[in-house]
Amino acid sequence: MAFFKITTNKKGELQAKIQAYGKDLSTGERKLYVKRIYNEDCLTEAKFKKLVEKASIEFEESIVRAYENQTVEIRTRVLTFNELLQEWKANIRANLSLGYYARILEIEDKFNVFLKERGLFDKPISAITVRDIQLFLNSFSDKTYTLGSRTVELKKPLPKTVNFRQLEREGILSRNSSYHMNHNNARIVETAARKMCERFSIDFDTYFTVIPNERRYSQETIKGYRRMLRTLFNEAVRYEWITFNPVSRTKINTGNSNTSLRPIGEKEVFSFTEVQEFLSALDRLPKEAINQKVCLKIMLLTGVRNAELHGLRWDDIDFENKQIHVRRNRLYSRVIGIYEKEPKTKTSFRDIPIPSELFDELLAYREWFRLADDAFDIKLDQYYLAVGLDREPLYPQTIGNCLYRIEQKNGLKHVTCHGLRHTYCSLLLSQNVPIQTVSKYMGHSDSTITLKVYSHFIPDTKDRVIFALDSITKKK
Repeated sequence: MAFFKITTNKKGELQAKIQAYGKDLSTGERKLYVKRIYNEDCLTEAKFKKLVEKASIEFEESIVRAYENQTVEIRTRVLTFNELLQEWKANIRANLSLGYYARILEIEDKFNVFLKERGLFDKPISAITVRDIQLFLNSFSDKTYTLGSRTVELKKPLPKTVNFRQLEREGILSRNSSYHMNHNNARIVETAARKMCERFSIDFDTYFTVIPNERRYSQETIKGYRRMLRTLFNEAVRYEWITFNPVSRTKINTGNSNTSLRPIGEKEVFSFTEVQEFLSALDRLPKEAINQKVCLKIMLLTGVRNAELHGLRWDDIDFENKQIHVRRNRLYSRVIGIYEKEPKTKTSFRDIPIPSELFDELLAYREWFRLADDAFDIKLDQYYLAVGLDREPLYPQTIGNCLYRIEQKNGLKHVTCHGLRHTYCSLLLSQNVPIQTVSKYMGHSDSTITLKVYSHFIPDTKDRVIFALDSITKKK
């Protein structure tokens, strides 16, 4: 029977030591096997205990199987890193984890190049050591990368000989890009600028300045690489090709690697006054922009994620009970384009109450849809809420662009689409809505997540505490 003990390290992080007796593979004598589990996903103590209990059972069963199968020769051949990665990638794509899949493609190229340089590319994954992975992660601290295509800006107005209509006809530069370059000093890609100069025989260096777009790798990017490698090497541990995950013993000195749990700053959300200004700006939009107004109000007044907004269909709007049912995500991936998938956690399936102002807007928005289709009411499961003027679904990033333009035009600070979700949460907490209720509507799996990220928005209740204690201790 396996035994385990849960402790904390010097940083207060949970860890566990599992011990189980089995037979030595070579001698058949009784032998003590040990395995350590680290709380890499920042689980609560209760959830970590369940994880360790499950791991203990699996560990004991693996010891028995190892002896029954006898020596390593009977086992499946240990794959190389790249071979295991190909199997893993196929599974990730089959499950429509396409955003994650795109990041895997990025690290695949980088880590395979590194393995080739160290002569490990064709070696079993068990040959890769902690030091190898640490050196790979350390290599990004002094590296830079090019952010997209090189861009340029105008130094001075172009000569009148430059014909922008001709540039558009020849596919060198669109009319829209030409306008913004001339009037807003917007950047264009360097290749287009050079073709323009060649086409009209003007000197590139005289009229254009190349904008440096070299970026250093951020610590968050490096931590993301580490998380993906750790997950893949966990597969090798599961197959018993390695006895421990070498990535878990690497270090990146940037604190908690779970960036999703960092506290949200004041600059990332609208204040109460700024919310009112933002809503007024939305109400000033022309009638033909009702789709933009309603979508942005949904994000602000219900806290849905961008992908959840784009996944909403009209049959998800419960007008009778004044609720929005969140049931799916609609996302974009450069791998396959637009796709749908279920929310990633059970708690992301949720029903969110619709405030009165948004309810009235949705009624008007529904009439706007009916104008385009007399049979709209029998097609509620076909129409999405986030659409263009043609009632066709928007690309997931379009609403973010609309939000930015509205903020610029009305002199509001820049808050992203996800910032509207943060604003929703901060407003509820500032109005003393119970943390469990806020967590439920946000779709968080645990109210501790809400507390870790948004606790500083909860009003100070010191006076309430004093009043409550005085009431109890007051002598009659």
